[in-house]
Amino acid sequence: MLKNFLKFYSEKFSEFLKEDGWFVFLLMILNLPIIFQEFFWGTEIRPLAEILSKGITNFYFGVFGILVFSTTIYFLMKNFPRAKKFLQLVVLFYFAVSFVVDIFLMYKFQLILNEQMILIVLGTNPATVREFLQNYVLNIATIIGTAAVIFLIVTAVKKLRQILKNLSEKILQRISNCLLIFLIPAAAVFLNSLIVIFLQTSLKNTLIWRNIESTYSAIETSDSDPEIFATMDSQNEKIISNNSKIPYVVFVLGESTTRNHMQLYGYKLENNPLLTERFKRGEIFKFNDVIACANYTTTAMELIFTFTEKDSAEKWYSKPNIFDILRRAGYHTVWISNQSATGLWGNTDKIYSLRCAEKFFAETEEGGKIFSRDFDGVLLPPLDNFLSKAHEKNFYLIHLYGSHAKYNERYPTDFAKFTAADEDKPTEERKKLTAEYDNSILYNDYILDEIFKRFEGKNALIVYIPDHGEEVFENGKDFSGHSWEGLGNRSMIEIPMLIWASKSFRELYPEKIAAISAAVDKSYRTDLIPHTILDLMDIETESFDATKSIVNKKFDKSRQRIYNNKPYTRD
Repeated sequence: MLKNFLKFYSEKFSEFLKEDGWFVFLLMILNLPIIFQEFFWGTEIRPLAEILSKGITNFYFGVFGILVFSTTIYFLMKNFPRAKKFLQLVVLFYFAVSFVVDIFLMYKFQLILNEQMILIVLGTNPATVREFLQNYVLNIATIIGTAAVIFLIVTAVKKLRQILKNLSEKILQRISNCLLIFLIPAAAVFLNSLIVIFLQTSLKNTLIWRNIESTYSAIETSDSDPEIFATMDSQNEKIISNNSKIPYVVFVLGESTTRNHMQLYGYKLENNPLLTERFKRGEIFKFNDVIACANYTTTAMELIFTFTEKDSAEKWYSKPNIFDILRRAGYHTVWISNQSATGLWGNTDKIYSLRCAEKFFAETEEGGKIFSRDFDGVLLPPLDNFLSKAHEKNFYLIHLYGSHAKYNERYPTDFAKFTAADEDKPTEERKKLTAEYDNSILYNDYILDEIFKRFEGKNALIVYIPDHGEEVFENGKDFSGHSWEGLGNRSMIEIPMLIWASKSFRELYPEKIAAISAAVDKSYRTDLIPHTILDLMDIETESFDATKSIVNKKFDKSRQRIYNNKPYTRD
């Protein structure tokens, strides 16, 4: 009986290999990132032997999954050659795209496609996608590399087909028998629980399953707007005391700005001349040890404007947000943004703006600007308009596009002051991009100064932080931008934090000025900033914690700031 089974198996599987073996072996090759992905899972340091063992085991079960999948297609669709060929091409295309994407991400960002990345994509607007493609993908090296991979895949298909068709029946049967022996352990596991184990152990270790699972998890994690709004509407944060009297409070949220490239913080180039002059006059207080709570915009914004903290397992919107609190405290809240309300999923700009009394977006679908973006100066006229109809107490949120890549699209040509000759990077291309980043910081200096000018004759307080920092070819690395936390570095989180106070404010609130001045060297992380904002505005709520306000005498200096699973220290 066993002999008859082996004979039947050898004949049928040899027939399968001769016709569709190219498809199987090619999918196995394209599934190789499953081995290498183990190097990029998580942030913990693991022994090389453990990484390789897990990767090879996953690849082995992935091979089994591919064989079961491929043979099923072959035998079920044997009599429908056109439909079979179409399905094979669809699967091959998906594997090929996934292979190219993973290789690109591993090379450029030292990561793989995962749920966290898909969440970022879902919250990203078309203009940012365009800039990402221009900055990282649409270059000669990537295009040539992709073309080379496509060429190799096409060549592999032809060669595999040719080789398998020319093999004798005897050799094909030997290959079939070797595959059978090789896959007996996987078959045993598979048969132990035909459906559950197959799904959990085999298909999940193929690229198609992994990406579908990651996308599903990302969509599940990225809650719908109605759920978010319903949760926010149900919150009734109790205001314990409200002694707010400041008529103008402004929160300027920048983008992709590291303090390590700012003249104000000791950078070699004079790219903050206006801020530096204001600092010398005592108008600006610069905080010297502040880090961002996240490496990318979506998560940073979720935490900066709510009482949810970085290390919390709760959904970000489960805690009260500052806009609802300020509205109930009598402030007219206004959202002014050069970013987008047209993200594909879970757009925090849109969500927060709808918690405000009024809003303005420079980038709108109606304006035909979903694939492009104006310079941040586009926000000054609407700010003037809102100021012309100001209320008794006003809170303005101004969301800049700051220094987000592509850097040369962040400033007008008048601000192209620095060139490659001013930089000390090892290649001309890196020098050029670094100069463009420094020019974007110079333009940001101008924008902040223009915002300050509009409040000089008023009783006003302005807080500025960017959402996160930016790496610009630091420590010899061939990378500019920001990545997920496990691959982040100091430049991605070491950010400026500035507080500007008008002359009137400084005269009326000397005790607040003293508290701000005494706090500039304290350690801080931006997910705690709602406590500082409310403290400065003399508003106390149930969630307010004086130990988390950097300007409060009760501030807890001993609190650790965890970054990439370890305590961050400035030195």
